[in-house]
Formats: sequence, structure tokens, C-alpha cells
Amino acid sequence: MDRHPILRCCVAWLALVFLPAAVYAQWDPTGRLGLSAAPDSYIDTIAPDIGEPFTLYVILTGMSADEPLAFNLQSVEWVIHTVCCGDSPVGVTELLTAPGFVTEGDPYESLASLTDLCPGGDTVHLATATFEWLLEGESEFFLSAGSITGALDCDEEGHLLQTITVLVSGQDPAPVEGTTWTGIKALFTGEGDSP
Repeated sequence: MDRHPILRCCVAWLALVFLPAAVYAQWDPTGRLGLSAAPDSYIDTIAPDIGEPFTLYVILTGMSADEPLAFNLQSVEWVIHTVCCGDSPVGVTELLTAPGFVTEGDPYESLASLTDLCPGGDTVHLATATFEWLLEGESEFFLSAGSITGALDCDEEGHLLQTITVLVSGQDPAPVEGTTWTGIKALFTGEGDSP
């Protein structure tokens, strides 16, 4: 004879109600990883001169500007990519690992950043990437660094990460103002306006 059928039903009901919520909570992102125009916060736009090298920062940050990272980082795997369509008009020419990190791999295939410092707080700076222009024609596009497998915290627990992007809005370099012979001569004779 079964003495606790009501108790078993309650336990089964609680498992059906709360287990999916617990499983779903494990799949909620707890941080954002990507490129930024600043190393210590998420700045989503950069306007470099077309043809000139420019720098972006790989960062890990909280889910919003006023929310710190929810964990202390031990390791993360990531990759740099163009968002959406076609070939990137720029390419990574130099990747400098942030102090306290060891980063190995290829920026277009897979990079692993490891540290034993367990950084956390508002923003964790992982690396600095220098980009150079490779193709002509495209001057406005999105770049990002996305997480491949999520991140591990210092307790070896996994965290899913959202991806953050930077809008690169290339600007035509300002034309250099020509100096006339009269202006140059005036510098030496003291006549007229100096250029």
C-alpha cells in the first residue's frame, strides 16, 4: 500500500514547474563579449579615415551599461568577424593581448584567452586589435568579436555571452590644404597673411 501518493504528486508537479525554469536560467546570457571603441566600456561606433589603420578593443562586460559583469573570468574562446554579409573590407594586422592574459589561436578561427587573475567588475579588456583596410568600396559595416563556447568563471562554471558589435563608419580623409607660393614667400618677407 502506497502511503504518500499526494507527496509524490506534489514532488512531480514541483519538478515539472521549476525544472524547466532552472534549465532555462542556465541558457540566459550573463555577459556580453565583442569589440568596442574603448578598452574600459562599450562604445559602439568608430569613424576612422578610410585607408588608415584603426584600433578596436575586445572586451567582456555586463548585460547593460549600468550593470557589472556577473562573474569573475577564468577563460573564454572567441573569434573576430564581420557582421552580416560578404568579405570584410578590413583585416586584423596586429593583436595585442591585455596584461594578465594569455591568448592563443587565430583571430578568424578561434582564440582562447586565459587568466589566473579572475578579473571582473564593469569591463574586462581581453585584447587590442589593429585593423587595416583591404578592400575598396565598403565604408560602413559592423565588426564584432563573438564567443565560441561561452566563458568559464573561476569556479569552473560556464556562462553564455551575448555578442556586441561596433559600427565602423569610414570617413574620407580631409584634403590637405594647399600652400601657395605667395603664402610661402610672405613667411620670409613678413608680408601678407601667414598660411
